[in-house]
Amino acid sequence: MGSTVRVEGSRLVVSPPPFRNDFLHPVDVIEEIMIGRGMASFAPLMPREFTVGRITRTEERARQVRDLMIGLGYQEMIYGYLGARADFADRMQRDGSNLVEIANPMSESYAVLRDSIIPNLLASEAASANAAFPHLIFEVGKTIVKDPADNQGSRTRTCLGALLADRQTGFNDIDAHVLTLCFYLNLEPVVSPAEDPRFIPGRAAVISVGGRQVGVMGEIAPQVLEHWGIQMPCAAAEIVLDELF
Repeated sequence: MGSTVRVEGSRLVVSPPPFRNDFLHPVDVIEEIMIGRGMASFAPLMPREFTVGRITRTEERARQVRDLMIGLGYQEMIYGYLGARADFADRMQRDGSNLVEIANPMSESYAVLRDSIIPNLLASEAASANAAFPHLIFEVGKTIVKDPADNQGSRTRTCLGALLADRQTGFNDIDAHVLTLCFYLNLEPVVSPAEDPRFIPGRAAVISVGGRQVGVMGEIAPQVLEHWGIQMPCAAAEIVLDELF
């Protein structure tokens, strides 16, 4: 059975044959006519609008942060955005109320969208006990948090997560790296005490820039390290780059 064509007033109705499953849109019919007639038979027509592709300013900043972190001696990591609720809530001593959950997950290992990069970094550290210390790892990636004000009920953020592990690692180490990063970004951060179950009480701080809270840093709590099977002291920081700039 071949294709059928009929005229209905000023319209041309075309029905492709059943074996042509590559017809998905009316434009596919136009393409077929152009190929049959010959592309060279059409006079070139310049577009009325001309745009040049470029990376966004957010991505420019993200690349700058990556370069600075590598300059500080960190190794870049790349993770997926899905994970287990136990990793992002239970192991981190959080209630997980800010997690966006998958309605019908195929596995408990991919049941939520991450709201923090720190659990991913701790998972890598848990698998790196035999590697020479110190360990300095980071990722610049996306995190997703609930946001009732958004049309979709959630908001995607570009974040920096950094973790360092060594025998003498403490708050001063991660603080120095965060302040150095901000210095080269021409930012003036304000550090104030914070209460966060992921960190040791009295050794955690909120990072603010221009009056906005942009991140948190501190020494990872021993209970959290125990949940991950990590025996080396760790300090971590997480900064929302969208808020930073």
